[in-house]
Order: sequence, then structure tokens, then C-alpha cells
Amino acid sequence: MTHVNRSGLFSFFLVPLSVALILFGIFSIVWLRSSVRTAEYSIAALDHRRMEILRDRKTLMAEKAGLLSIQSVKSKGSGKLALVFPDRIKVVYVKKDGKNTPFKASLEGRQLSGP
Repeated sequence: MTHVNRSGLFSFFLVPLSVALILFGIFSIVWLRSSVRTAEYSIAALDHRRMEILRDRKTLMAEKAGLLSIQSVKSKGSGKLALVFPDRIKVVYVKKDGKNTPFKASLEGRQLSGP
């Protein structure tokens, strides 16, 4: 009986293929870890920038509140522009309702002007 040794042909292809797969797996794991590390660094940089922007926003909001305060407006308006706040007794409030609309003057009579 003759026995053909197929394990030699099988191991001839299997050993280099398994070595190539192991090397590919190692390099892919290294590449994946470096990609994750790069993503972590970019996320940390963006988070740092976000914190700086929030700090600047808080500073600007405080500056805006200071500029829009009544005392600031009163001092700047009375100094440069000679503006004064009106007396509360002399202030008239006009309520806007839909009943008072302008009329169109024509020979046909008084009609409401359309929008």
C-alpha cells in the first residue's frame, strides 16, 4: 500500500498562511490602538478648546451685563449725548390691538386698508 503524504503539502501552505495572518493581526491591533490614541488626543484638544470658549463666553456675558446696566447707560447717556430718563408720570403706554387699523381714503367710502 502506498500512502501519499498530504500533510507536507498542507503544512507547506498552512504554515506561511498562519504566520501571515498572525502578522496581519498584530499590525492591525497596533494600527487600531494608534488610531484610538490619536482620536483621544484630538478629543482632548477639542474639549480644551470648548472650555476656553465657554470661559470667553462667560467673560463676554459679564461684560455685556456691565455695559447694559442702568447705571452704565445712565452715566454714558447723560454725559456724551445729554439724554435723560423720562419721568414715570409723563410716560404714556399705547396698547396695540387689532381694532385700530389705518383707513384708506377714497371716493367709495372709508374702507380698511388690507395688509
